[in-house]
Amino acid sequence: MGGITSGVGLFSGINSAQLIDQLLSLEARPKQTIQRRVVGLQQQRAAYLDINSTLLALKTAASRFRTADSFQASKAESSDTAVLTASASSTAAAGSYSFLVKRLVTTQQQLSRGFTDATSSGLGLTSLTFETGGGRLDSDTQLSELNGGTGVERGKIVITDASGSSATVDLSTAVTVGDVLEAINTASGVRVSATVDGDSIKITDRNDAGSGRLTVANASGYNTAASLGIAGAAGTAGFGQSITGARVRTLSGATALATLNDGTGVNIRDGSTDLLIQTRDGSTLNIELGQKTETVNGVNTVTRTRATSLQDVLNYINTQGGGKVTAALNADRTGLVLTDNTVGGGNLVVANGSADRSTAQDLGIATGPGGEADGVVDGRRLIASLNSTLTRGLAGGSGLSDTALTIVDRSGNDTAITLSAGALSGSVSDLIKTINDQLAADGSNARVGLNRAGNGLSLEDTAGGGTALSASGAAATALGLSGSSTTGQINGTNLQSKWIGRATELSRLNGGKGIGTGTIRITDASGAVSTISITESLKNVDDLLKFLNAAPGSSISAEINSTGDGIVIRDDSGVSGTLKIEDVSGTVAKNLNIAGSDDGDGGVTELNGSYEKTVALSATDTLNAVVNKINAAGAGVSASVIRDGAGAAPFRLSLTSQRSGSVGRFTVDSGSVDLGLSRLSRGDDAVAFYGSGDPARAVLLTSSSNTLDNVVQGVTIDLKTTSDTAVNLVVSRDTEAVEKSVTDFVAAYNAVIDKLDRYDSYDTESQQATALFGDSTIGSLRSTLSRYVQSGPDGVTGRYTRLFQVGVTIGAEGKLEFDRDDFRTALENDPEGVKALFSARDAVARESTVEIRPGIRVNNTSTATQFTRLGVAEKLAEMVSGMTSSVDGTLTRRGRTIDTQIEAQNDRVAAIDVKLASKRARLEKQFADMEKAIASLQSQSSALGSLSR
Repeated sequence: MGGITSGVGLFSGINSAQLIDQLLSLEARPKQTIQRRVVGLQQQRAAYLDINSTLLALKTAASRFRTADSFQASKAESSDTAVLTASASSTAAAGSYSFLVKRLVTTQQQLSRGFTDATSSGLGLTSLTFETGGGRLDSDTQLSELNGGTGVERGKIVITDASGSSATVDLSTAVTVGDVLEAINTASGVRVSATVDGDSIKITDRNDAGSGRLTVANASGYNTAASLGIAGAAGTAGFGQSITGARVRTLSGATALATLNDGTGVNIRDGSTDLLIQTRDGSTLNIELGQKTETVNGVNTVTRTRATSLQDVLNYINTQGGGKVTAALNADRTGLVLTDNTVGGGNLVVANGSADRSTAQDLGIATGPGGEADGVVDGRRLIASLNSTLTRGLAGGSGLSDTALTIVDRSGNDTAITLSAGALSGSVSDLIKTINDQLAADGSNARVGLNRAGNGLSLEDTAGGGTALSASGAAATALGLSGSSTTGQINGTNLQSKWIGRATELSRLNGGKGIGTGTIRITDASGAVSTISITESLKNVDDLLKFLNAAPGSSISAEINSTGDGIVIRDDSGVSGTLKIEDVSGTVAKNLNIAGSDDGDGGVTELNGSYEKTVALSATDTLNAVVNKINAAGAGVSASVIRDGAGAAPFRLSLTSQRSGSVGRFTVDSGSVDLGLSRLSRGDDAVAFYGSGDPARAVLLTSSSNTLDNVVQGVTIDLKTTSDTAVNLVVSRDTEAVEKSVTDFVAAYNAVIDKLDRYDSYDTESQQATALFGDSTIGSLRSTLSRYVQSGPDGVTGRYTRLFQVGVTIGAEGKLEFDRDDFRTALENDPEGVKALFSARDAVARESTVEIRPGIRVNNTSTATQFTRLGVAEKLAEMVSGMTSSVDGTLTRRGRTIDTQIEAQNDRVAAIDVKLASKRARLEKQFADMEKAIASLQSQSSALGSLSR
């Protein structure tokens, strides 16, 4: 019995399991057929997914003509990539352009005197104050601002000194007055010096070996000397003779308002009164200098643009004044004069249009409440002398008024100086000259100049003597010079020259990075909260101040601070508490330097956003400690220790701006401690000349980086190094990019054909059909593709209306072929026609209702886009979209049908499995019952057998 398995009957000896399996296998044959059908359907589903993916690739390639703007692709090729390179966008203007790179951008860097060590000895500093963006009392006047804003004709000048020696000085690449002075002062062959003298340039002969006359003339073909006002001859001959040029620092109608008042501009608002003028006859004139918009035929129309030049201001005052007042430039052309043409018992009064603006002051014509009895307002100076700043910008814009100044030099010479109103209302350089002229006339050895930081004045006496150098009087205090010194030098305090006004663009703040956009939260001392969103709609400081002051919620007021170098937010709630400002999103508060809190311990609860950052130090701080504190302060300056290896004091403090170019220039004030800072680099903008190999006749370009954007439309130019010769930049249509797009399109189309061939074929040798052999959907897709590439575009007329006309033809096996030569010829002949053939796409607005019967309209439920023009590639892309749409695409629907069929077949298999399982159970029971019956019979047989014995 050991050889009998569990499937073999113990009594019958029949292998019931095998017999049942054989019986059921006959009935399971339909299931196997169904399973083979499911495998076939799954192969079809996979094939459709593969084809769908290939079609989507074709759609992408077809749409790229438009989405990537392939036909507008441009390239920029430099004749010398070592000097400059460029990249061109699709909007680039084709052409050949010439550039001469004069200077790459530099970053301001200063280096201190040497120290013996960096880690042990204290420097004696109690603080360092940094200010980026302004604050200096000198400047370097741009040549473009001279002659009333018309600039200077760059070129060459010829200088002949007293000895008869001549030199040709090339000023073709000069950008500033400083460049002119440097070029003349370093010219070889002549001995002269060039300086500024008020609004003029002065040339002085330093040759003591001749008796000729100093002359300055235009070089042949140029008008530069005349343009600089220095053409001519000295009035005397011999050593020391000089030519003081004509005044070139002047105003004209062309002068941009943005350049006035040391670059703080003029506060103007749109749609409201900027100037309020009361004439002697009692008339009140409301003068608007901003943009005026009126509704004309139901359309908002700009009828007057915002004033941007002095001529605009003069025109608007004279026109809106109705002849009652006349505005003009003064005789010196440094400011305005306003004349009352009426007669009456009143005075001429000029004020701001509202209390929260500064237009009258910015134009220099504001009067006191009493006005001018003679009916004439002789305006203040609006531009500083050459290379200087305005004195009325000192003390944060409050200016100077004290006149008494007494200076005692080290020899005991006591000079009493009375400063005139004119000296106090002009330029800092003129004020210095006025003081020094009086000191020299009195025989004093003391002289006034700029302090070490450049943000104040200094008083120095190098002649020696037993008396302390001193300055006293109210003017000495106002000028930051009050005190005495036994060393012969008084380093004056910061005079807080104003460089931020209401007209200052927000983009100029924060080291030229702007303030950005975002949301700030202001909580006043009472706990009231304002959440304020700062957007790009705010353009200047006036916009920002108005916006902050009008914000509901907390009780605060915003204005320009007293030092003219930031804004201040003041708590007006009238209760004790803490004013808090924080950034909710973005970094606007941080960039304005107003993020933080103040509890009013100083008597006034406010947050001052001065861009003057003071780094608190201890006198015992070592050089390394000072560096670490500067870097942690976020002052816009990076500090490091330089070891030059020289002598007993090899360690130096290096200070470098974190911004390149002129926008990154900073002042550093070390107070009474002289760090012996020397300037390694001033921080100059990159300079290039555009349009001509001769920079004198080219357009001057400057940038705070080594990148020039949009000098040529759509082209970004990267400057690499300077050059003595012009570099040509050729911007042209990038035919290679277009050809690649066509090649990609052809390849994507052919990939679809390959896929269709792969899945719809029959191998006669193996007599095997592929998954989609004979599939009607595939056949329809194949014919549709062929029809689309052979048909023309919709709504496109012109020279090219078929792909074969531009080198794209149908070849063997229905695949596309691309002839580059034919395509290039077509592209040269009619680039817009070729573009339209491939990528035209003009849609019409879908009507919200449709007319189903005359006079009866219903809602338009169609989502289909209607086109007036559609290129071949775009038509193909639209067709593919319809085939592959995940909602109702042809392939999607076919795939769903197959999925349904697979599901139905699997259900049939499951039903058969249930049926077979039931039958197996029945047969197994029947065999089991049979075994029981046999067992019973055998038992009975045995019993009967025993009875018979």
